[in-house]
Amino acid sequence: MKAAGSTVPRSTPHYSSGEYRADAIVHFVGVAAGLSAGAWLVVSTPGTAAASTALGLATYALAMTGMLASSAAYNLTRRRHRKEWLRQLDHACIFLAIAGTYTPLLLRLSGTRANEALALVWTIAAAGILLKLSAPRRYERLGLALYISLGWIGLPLAPALSGQLRPETASLIGVGALIYTAGIGAYLWERLRYHNVIWHLMVLAAAGCHYMAMWVEFRP
Repeated sequence: MKAAGSTVPRSTPHYSSGEYRADAIVHFVGVAAGLSAGAWLVVSTPGTAAASTALGLATYALAMTGMLASSAAYNLTRRRHRKEWLRQLDHACIFLAIAGTYTPLLLRLSGTRANEALALVWTIAAAGILLKLSAPRRYERLGLALYISLGWIGLPLAPALSGQLRPETASLIGVGALIYTAGIGAYLWERLRYHNVIWHLMVLAAAGCHYMAMWVEFRP
């Protein structure tokens, strides 16, 4: 996610005051909704739920809110000395959010394939986080490829896992992934006015789809 402001590093795009204000509203709404929705999902988990379910949902909620909060911190700060490391944190938290979304679903499934998929998801996420924290602004195409690969890693597993999740859950996860992927176009189209705001709106829409998937799958 890109930032707004007039005192940012030269390699970071500058946005108008209108774009900055709009982005601030989007982030405030997103963080507030994410915190409340994530907390509600965790505290409303039935006491009879398996420990893996509670752990998976807590992981998802923390990862989702972490992504939204780090994005807000990075995009809304105007202080030069904080900007670059907040960018690294923001981009690293995207990997956490993707892996965190898969975690409760894969923990819910049974079998070696699900366990292997969970290990693969977190291995790719760890590699992406290491890349973003150790080599900021380098290997950007590799980072983008890792985002997309991790986001769509469930696709080749779909035949083997079909029938173990509710159809609505799989559909919502797929729609969310499509929105995220389409949003990359707005993210990269820097000449488009308000492109950063559009990207963040699409992030919220996709995150909302994935939240609904959790609700459908895990609420009795």
